[in-house]
Amino acid sequence: MTVNLSTVPLVALSGETKQIISTLLNPPKIIPSENGLPRDWRGLAHLSNLGGEILPLLTSHSDPSAYILTTWRQKQKHITIKDLQVALEEIDRWDIVDDTLELFEKDAIKYLEQLERSQTSADIIAGDDTKILTVDDIHRSRQGLDNQYYDAFLLYADEDINFATKMIDKLESQYKLKLCLKDRDLIGGITFEHEAVITLISERCNRLIVIVSSNFLESPANKFFLNYAQALGIDKGQRKVIPCLYGKCQLPRQLNYMFILDYNRVTLYNFWEKLRDSVQIVNAPKSNTNCITVNEEPVLLSKKEATRNTVEINSEYETEKNTVKDQVLKGNDKSSDAKQEPNNPELNKDSNKTINNFLRWNWKKRGIRKAERDNEEYVSITKTVNLPSLENLDPLNTSTDLTEKKQKPKFLKKYVKKVPFKL
Repeated sequence: MTVNLSTVPLVALSGETKQIISTLLNPPKIIPSENGLPRDWRGLAHLSNLGGEILPLLTSHSDPSAYILTTWRQKQKHITIKDLQVALEEIDRWDIVDDTLELFEKDAIKYLEQLERSQTSADIIAGDDTKILTVDDIHRSRQGLDNQYYDAFLLYADEDINFATKMIDKLESQYKLKLCLKDRDLIGGITFEHEAVITLISERCNRLIVIVSSNFLESPANKFFLNYAQALGIDKGQRKVIPCLYGKCQLPRQLNYMFILDYNRVTLYNFWEKLRDSVQIVNAPKSNTNCITVNEEPVLLSKKEATRNTVEINSEYETEKNTVKDQVLKGNDKSSDAKQEPNNPELNKDSNKTINNFLRWNWKKRGIRKAERDNEEYVSITKTVNLPSLENLDPLNTSTDLTEKKQKPKFLKKYVKKVPFKL
């Protein structure tokens, strides 16, 4: 890479390059150059226009060449590396020009790179950045969005990283769920790591997936996060913890009362689909109301009227409004003695106010009448009906003797009473 040294100032020279120039230029030379200048530091001092009063002082200086370069750079801000090469050529020091050419280009490239980097500056921290906990928060903050929310926080032991990686690939790549991991998503420099994890579990993550194994239960931190999430779920009345049994172990007491997804157990359900369905959130549909809006005016309707088309209601309202408006305008024309302009804003304002008041009262009265009719349709009968008394009725007896007695003629009644009847 070739660099134009005429655009690089003398300040770009590194300490190594200055030391090489001083080593080659400080020793005195007896034979002068073709233009009569000394071929050592004295010739460079003459070309740099330092002044005759400084030359006696440089004689006793330990490094006169370095002093000349520093003073020359301070007095002439625009001096470049190319100017130094020209001065060395004038005093016939071609050996120094050849030996330092590669060093000059290296220092020039490094200076230009630093100059390019200095053109951009870091952004000043504005506001409170303590709520930025994950890498996703940083990217969303640059776009002016809110902090990132996650479907679940994955909690596992370091020894179960292989199974955790498989679970991440399944849930994120295949089922498109958003997971949060402490080692992957948490940014560095957070003062209290446990506090950040608690904030993510309670405020940013809907669920907590726990990979239960013997290694998991050996960690006090994992037990703490599990107990915290379970207490949080009880407090909020939510299903917060989703335990997934990976290795056989003695389950904690609080997990014995929960349904656990066993990865190693052969069951009728698919483990990964069951886990996906357990993580997903089901939002309840919005309830419908029996109140519609007509021209930004809320009108309470009955159940039958609420099912009508809104467009038809608005059309009916507009038709009635125009009719009432014509009637009001005609009445104003007949009753008014003074001549008014057709586009009088005061008249239009009063007319619109009268029309709106009338229509509001009319629709309100119509809704009340409709509600009364609906109530009349569903009025239950509460009137008491008096039934006949049962005191004078004959007892119901279905025996054959009583039936035969009722069928006997009247003239045999006396005989039956006196003489017993024999078959």
